[in-house]
Amino acid sequence: MASDERKKEIENIRMKALFKCEHGQKRKATIDQFVCGKCGKSECTYYQMQTRSADEPAMTTYVTCVSCNHHWKFC
Repeated sequence: MASDERKKEIENIRMKALFKCEHGQKRKATIDQFVCGKCGKSECTYYQMQTRSADEPAMTTYVTCVSCNHHWKFC
């Protein structure tokens, strides 16, 4: 079984791959519902994906700042 540190490393690699896949796509509509923690602007794009078990209703939201390309997620 992988250590907690290794699990975090694998999750970081997975997250970076998700954001890189989205980065190459055409520009999406922006929203102002989220504020970037890095630059403070509220011009962002987002998408939602189910990342946990199918029986869990929570969706994970992935947000990317259009201004500085900072990205984050939340459930």
